[in-house]
Amino acid sequence: MNSALMRCIFICLLMCGWQSADCLAQTVVDGSLDSSVELGDPPIDLNVAPGQSFASAAQYSEILQQASPVSPDVRSSVVDFFDDVYVPAFSVPIGWTGDPTTCDAGTTSQAYIDASFDLINYFRAMVKLLPVVNDVSKNAASQEAALMMSVNNNLSHSPPPQWQCYTADGANAAGSSNIALGATGPRAIALYIRDPGASNAAIGHRRWILHPPRASFGIGSVGSGTKDANALWVFAGTTTRPPTDIVAWPPRGFVPYQVVYPRWSFSLNSAPGADYSSASVHMTENGVPISLNIVSNEETRYGDNTLVWEPSGLGFSAGQADRVFDIEVSNVSNAGQTVFSYQVTIIDPAMMVVNPGIFTDGFE
Repeated sequence: MNSALMRCIFICLLMCGWQSADCLAQTVVDGSLDSSVELGDPPIDLNVAPGQSFASAAQYSEILQQASPVSPDVRSSVVDFFDDVYVPAFSVPIGWTGDPTTCDAGTTSQAYIDASFDLINYFRAMVKLLPVVNDVSKNAASQEAALMMSVNNNLSHSPPPQWQCYTADGANAAGSSNIALGATGPRAIALYIRDPGASNAAIGHRRWILHPPRASFGIGSVGSGTKDANALWVFAGTTTRPPTDIVAWPPRGFVPYQVVYPRWSFSLNSAPGADYSSASVHMTENGVPISLNIVSNEETRYGDNTLVWEPSGLGFSAGQADRVFDIEVSNVSNAGQTVFSYQVTIIDPAMMVVNPGIFTDGFE
C-alpha cells in the first residue's frame, strides 16, 4: 500500500471513529452528503458584469508558472497535488473559539482558514486560474453570518432581525456569501463545488469559486458544540481577467475521481457572456456515447454564463483504471466560435500508471 493511500485512511480513521476505511475516505475527500448537510441557493451579485479585460497572455503564463503548484496535463503532478494539498486539508482541526449560548461568533484557527483556502485554490489551480487570498476584513462578519445559520438551523441570504444572534454585519455577509449548514471549512468548499440540490442546477456556488476574476474571499465557520455552518464571502476583491479559456469541472486533463461530481459544467472565460441556450453536449468514452441530461443553460446571475449537464450511468471508485472522456460542446453563440472540444481523464490517484502520457489538447 503506498504512503498516500495509507495517509488518507489514517486521516479518515481519525475523523470518523475507526469505521470502515471505504466510508471514511468518502467522507474525507469528496464532501459527500449526509442528512446533516444543507445547501441553499447561491448568492446573486447584481453588480457583476461579464467584463472583457484580459491580462497579457505572456505575463499571465509567467505568473501562473510561479503561482500554480500543479500541471493538470501531467498525471504525476495531479496526483502529487491531490496528496499534498487536497487530502491533508481535511485533517486540520477547526479551533473554533465561539459560544452559541452568548452569540459569540468567535474565530477559527489560522491553520483552519489556511486549509480552507488551500481547498479553494486547489480547485482554481486545476482549471488553471490564479489563487485567491483571504480578505481578513471580511472574516468577522462571515463568522457572524455562519453563527446565525447555525443557531437558527436555517439558511438565508437575507436573515431577518428576529433571528437569534442576528447582527447587521452578519446579515450583510450572508447576502454576499455561499452559505452551508452541516459543513465547515474545507468540507464546505468541497460541498460548494459539488453544488447538489434541485435549486442548484445552475451550480452558482461552484461558479463563484471558479469565477476567473475573483481575487479574494472572506470566510467564517462555526462548529464543535453547535450545528456546523459556513459562510464564504465571495463578493470581495476582483482583478483583471486572465487569458485562460475553458473553465470546466471536471477540468481538462487528469482529475482524481474523488472530486468528480454528478454535475459537469463548462464556461468560457474568453466569452463570459456566451449563449448556451441552444448548446448541446456530446460525451464519449472509448468512442461509446454517454447519455446525459442538460440541466442548466440559461442562468446568468452567477458569474459567467455556464452550461451544466449530468451524465448517466457513470460511477468511479478506488482501484479503477484511468478513464478517458472526450467532450464536445457545440451550438454555442456569442463566443467567437460554436464548437469546443476537450478531454478529461478520471484517475484513482492511488493507482500507479506506467507511461501515462501527457495531454497536448491546447492547455494554456
